[in-house]
Amino acid sequence: MNSTGSILEQRFQAIRLNVVLAVTTAFVVFSGITNLVDPPPDLNAIVSSPKTWLAVMTLSAGLICLYRPDTLKIVVGILLALTMFSLPIEVRWHIDHRAVPMNMFVWLMVYLLCAYVVFGTRVGGILNAVSLGIMLLALVSDPPTMPMLVSSWLTGLIVLSVLGVLGYSIIHFIEINLLLHAQDNVRLRAARLDALTGVYGRGAIEEELKRSMHTAREANTAVSIVVTDIDHFKSVNDLHGHMAGDDVLRAVAKCLRRNVRRIGGVVGRWGGEEFVVLLPGISRTDALVVAEQLRRELSAVPLGGLPITASFGVAAYRGTGDSPEKMFSRADLAMYEAKRAGRNAVR
Repeated sequence: MNSTGSILEQRFQAIRLNVVLAVTTAFVVFSGITNLVDPPPDLNAIVSSPKTWLAVMTLSAGLICLYRPDTLKIVVGILLALTMFSLPIEVRWHIDHRAVPMNMFVWLMVYLLCAYVVFGTRVGGILNAVSLGIMLLALVSDPPTMPMLVSSWLTGLIVLSVLGVLGYSIIHFIEINLLLHAQDNVRLRAARLDALTGVYGRGAIEEELKRSMHTAREANTAVSIVVTDIDHFKSVNDLHGHMAGDDVLRAVAKCLRRNVRRIGGVVGRWGGEEFVVLLPGISRTDALVVAEQLRRELSAVPLGGLPITASFGVAAYRGTGDSPEKMFSRADLAMYEAKRAGRNAVR
């Protein structure tokens, strides 16, 4: 069952992938348009152009991320490393050729936003600071003299700085909320679990039963429950003490959970020594087989250091008109029939 935190993280991972695909597609389109508007003189100029190679690498990165989303951080990391490596060369070229740096600033901002989204505030902030440092160092060592270029460089640096603050603030807000959601989910899950046994508590298993019955009603599928009660549990507490009784309860819960987990079963402690096993998608006939297997498992070896048996009652969803209360009542009555039949039985 997915937690709220993991669902949010999956959604944010999908957003990361969409951002990377949008950036790579946009850069490839931009490179193609600029080559059409201002075509290179020959094929050799196209092949030798750094923009062409960067467009090819960007397109390759996008395709790899599309078909292998698990490699997203590795691919984007390599792309960002190449961008940072080529940045001093680009800055030097713009200064030497007295070129307007707006295109360079725009795409650097886009790549830095990508860094914030994919890697978070720490990596995004470091790359943002490194970019600003490279540009400032180059400008201080060889400042432009033309007013238009001075204005362009200053504007770019200011916008890049503001973008860094915005990117950091937005991603930091998302990171904090993801962390808070994960912490809330842990606390919520802990509140839903029985403190002694670690399986669902009564309220939680009731919710799961209602949800499973609703699903069965909507999808016309089966759902069954198994109610089990440890035989002669009072004598365990009377003869061996409540600590031993607690050990038995924990061992029984663990055994039940281990045996039904692979078929999608859910275990809850109803109260005292009584447990409920919810079996979505399982008919009553198959649930009887599962219950018999559980009975044998519980009686096969000592649990909590003591020989233990249990009685089981099985009920299944009967369609429209049935309710969780009725379904549990039938399973509970079947369990008491097993008790009356001599215990250590399934009914």
